[in-house]
Amino acid sequence: MNPYELLLIITPDFDESEADALTDQVKGIIENGGTLLKVDPWGKKRLAYPIRKRSEGYYVLYIFESAPGFVAELSQSLRVIETILRYMVVGYEDDIDKLKTELAAEAEQTKPGDEKQTAPDNDEKTGDKESEDTAASD
Repeated sequence: MNPYELLLIITPDFDESEADALTDQVKGIIENGGTLLKVDPWGKKRLAYPIRKRSEGYYVLYIFESAPGFVAELSQSLRVIETILRYMVVGYEDDIDKLKTELAAEAEQTKPGDEKQTAPDNDEKTGDKESEDTAASD
């Protein structure tokens, strides 16, 4: 499995929700033939030059792993979708293992954060009992 990145430019004729739906559609195509690592929506940006008489577009970056043959299939699938102004699939040149560890660390930070939020609630309750005890003894 080789790492790749895909950059899409989606037509600005849609609103954000329709662009998100197309983003999810492309995510599903990638997940059918490979492993999706990261989706990074950049939002609406100005194009360097007009494409199909449009000067803006929604940019979305995907980082995924797949077999080399899947890239041709992905290109065929993306070529058919008319709302995609441009796309480009290139090999991912950064350290893929570093990206995976960063993503794993982000996932771990969200899980313990939920547990830590419940622990201070318990401390506050015990703190209230202590204040009640000191108030009763005075």
